[in-house]
Amino acid sequence: MERAKELFLKYNGNRFYMDREGEGTEYDSYHISKETEEMWAEEYISCFLESKIQGKEAYRSYSTVAELLKSDRQNKAWDLCLYYPLRAEHPDDVTKLYMLQVSFRMAEKAVKKHRFSREDAEAYLQELDRYIQLVQDRAEKGTLTRSPDYTMQEFTDPVYITDYLHSLVMKWNGLFY
Repeated sequence: MERAKELFLKYNGNRFYMDREGEGTEYDSYHISKETEEMWAEEYISCFLESKIQGKEAYRSYSTVAELLKSDRQNKAWDLCLYYPLRAEHPDDVTKLYMLQVSFRMAEKAVKKHRFSREDAEAYLQELDRYIQLVQDRAEKGTLTRSPDYTMQEFTDPVYITDYLHSLVMKWNGLFY
């Protein structure tokens, strides 16, 4: 079971990638039920939401969470995960900026499955606007927080940050047009 769980999480529950890397047959040999996969996914998501990880590890884990959730808006953790970059207090600012792209992809997938409405997007955009103001203020003051594993000093230019966030807002606005 441990090896099956390891494979499941390594590939974010995605059979295509398991098969592409030649590990799909091994995974199939364990005869894992959908219920067990759902339990593993929920366990991983719960642990992530309770963790205080930082930097690139937090970003990778958040990306895994988004893949495990897929477009399942019915999952009780979906909204928590979507809003995570805007509401979590512990990740550094740079990690949150990267996470915002992942949260957009979560919403985009849910829109395609008719599980995310225009009203949902507008509510998210309101919170995003408040967050943008906070981040832009910090960027202009040069006080953005960053994890030590960002060695290239990502997001050091306030103009770049403004453009990055403006581009993200434009994507959100384009979800329904």
